[in-house]
Amino acid sequence: MRRTVDFFASQELARRNSRKLVVLLGITLVCLIASIYVLVVAVIGFASPKGTSVPFDFGWINWPLLGLVGGLVSAVVSGGSLLKIAELRAGGSKVASLLGGRRLQPGSRDPAEQRVMNVVEEMALASGIPVPPVYVLDDEPGINAFAAGHSIDDAVIGVNRGTIDQLSRDELQGVIAHEYSHILNGDMRMSLRMIGILHGIQVIALIGWAIIRSLRYSSSGNSKEKGGGIALILAIGAGLLVLGSVGLFFARLIKASVSRQREYLADASAVQFTRNPAGIGDALKTIGLSSAHSTVKAGQAELISHMWFANMSGSGMAGLLSTHPPLVSRIQKVEPGFNGDFGEWQRERSRRRERPQEEPAKKPLSKKQGFGLPGGFGDNIAGGLPLDPSILIAAIGSPTDDDVVFSQLLVGKVPDQLLEAVRDVYQGCCVAFCFLLEPAGSPVRQKQLDQIAARHGVGTRDDTLALEPLVKSAEIRWRLPLFEIVQGALTAMSREQYLSFRETVLWLIEVDQQITLFEFFLQNHLLTHLDRHFGLRPNERVQFERLEQLLPETRLLLSMIARYSKDEGANAAAAFAAGVAELPAEVRSQFVFETGPSKLAALNAAVKRLALAAPAVRKQVLTAAATTIAHDRQVNVAEAELFRALAESLDCPVPPVIASKPELPVA
Repeated sequence: MRRTVDFFASQELARRNSRKLVVLLGITLVCLIASIYVLVVAVIGFASPKGTSVPFDFGWINWPLLGLVGGLVSAVVSGGSLLKIAELRAGGSKVASLLGGRRLQPGSRDPAEQRVMNVVEEMALASGIPVPPVYVLDDEPGINAFAAGHSIDDAVIGVNRGTIDQLSRDELQGVIAHEYSHILNGDMRMSLRMIGILHGIQVIALIGWAIIRSLRYSSSGNSKEKGGGIALILAIGAGLLVLGSVGLFFARLIKASVSRQREYLADASAVQFTRNPAGIGDALKTIGLSSAHSTVKAGQAELISHMWFANMSGSGMAGLLSTHPPLVSRIQKVEPGFNGDFGEWQRERSRRRERPQEEPAKKPLSKKQGFGLPGGFGDNIAGGLPLDPSILIAAIGSPTDDDVVFSQLLVGKVPDQLLEAVRDVYQGCCVAFCFLLEPAGSPVRQKQLDQIAARHGVGTRDDTLALEPLVKSAEIRWRLPLFEIVQGALTAMSREQYLSFRETVLWLIEVDQQITLFEFFLQNHLLTHLDRHFGLRPNERVQFERLEQLLPETRLLLSMIARYSKDEGANAAAAFAAGVAELPAEVRSQFVFETGPSKLAALNAAVKRLALAAPAVRKQVLTAAATTIAHDRQVNVAEAELFRALAESLDCPVPPVIASKPELPVA
């Protein structure tokens, strides 16, 4: 199982691209200010009587006037950008609603819709992220799709009706894998910011157009003075319209350049994800053959032109403003043997369809050691398996087809009743409550049940009790996948419903103060992602660029992991020391193994701060954590799932399948 994408390098590249984008658009704004300044000076000079000096005339550059123009233009552009960004604050769901998308629900009677739901769920579980909502654009016959959101917490997948109806399962999987790459590589937030910045620059042109249109309402008159005034206003309006349009042109040029680079990377990632170049390649060929191509007619489609799977205009050619490379070029990147003849491929596809169809066999997993592979699937590995810590790190944000197959096998082991429950909004809440109930006979159990009944009704309490045997019997390897499906289902709640659910979850946790480290990370993972989805916790920017800024938090985390994984005593201390040895030499002396009572409240605060670290810092912390867990070279299922839960709490998704012989990623 080859992993070629370094999650942390991709995240850092996305940050660099964001900074590059800001610099380039900043240069565009400076040029726009300079151009408007020249326009204003020309208008003032024209309007001033001959022999009269221009106000604030200080020579070649009128600095006060330039400052005034710069301030006004910056305020207009910034205000327009912030308003658009605020409009899109809800993330992917807002983008989908602007395009007229309809959210698909599990259990759809439409086989094509259920197929896309299954593909999205499989890939989410294989990636180690919450299952994102899926929206279909019913009135769009073209083949296209998009991923939108600020982060994995509010991400959605959108697909045209033509994508669902015209693509085979393998082709659909290739398209969805491409969109997952944008989610995992951090492209979405940059894409939404780009929308805001472009809108801000466009406001200048809109103001110019509004000025020109306002002249039609001016009263009639023939005076020379009035004619001169109208001419000046017309000049100002036309100038702003032209200069704003030129600024918008260059901003779109920058957007297109950045977007084209990311599309090639997403195509390559899709091939790694599916281990099937023909999947995404044939999807692109189908676009080339389709009469509707990849056209999107929705009124707001241009707004996210850089976020579509293919050019929303339907053209397969590339130009200066094209946000996507040419179709043929993209196909040849994944299938070098393609000669560009779509007709030849259509004839070959027709011949394949005329042959007798056999039920496709499930792809086998690669031969490797791992957790839950054929021959031992579903068994709890009491003694553990040999595992190099680098495998854990290489797997982060780098799913492969083996991970998809394993996710399918894993879901196949979950009882149908439990699987249906986690896919349902109401029963999903009950499942979450089940994980928090104390065992029968506990003094606080009845308090918990009474509280559920008081807050959500007797029916919810009874349904929770009915599901409890299934939930409590769930293997530890099912827990994270179940939580990731639950998260996707619970995003359909209203904000008020979520606030009530959240309050109950926190009460159930706090009432007994008895929670294991793994359970802590599960709950942290659940509430953190949902908090962000419902706007209770902002998607904050990176605040810590160096590990030195997070030494107490890292020390506490490694100490608690060592104690959970290796028990108290010498083994835990040795595991802690092994993890510290992976950190930079200059900070190791500041790490002392912490003993004593568990500090879950302090750990909660520490995890929140660590999640705000730069990708390189989070990689250092997770490498140390993986080394701590794998200190004795024996990692059992519980320890592997603990690492996954920890990593996902730090916004570093880990696939469920871990190979024993890693091929280290390349940047």
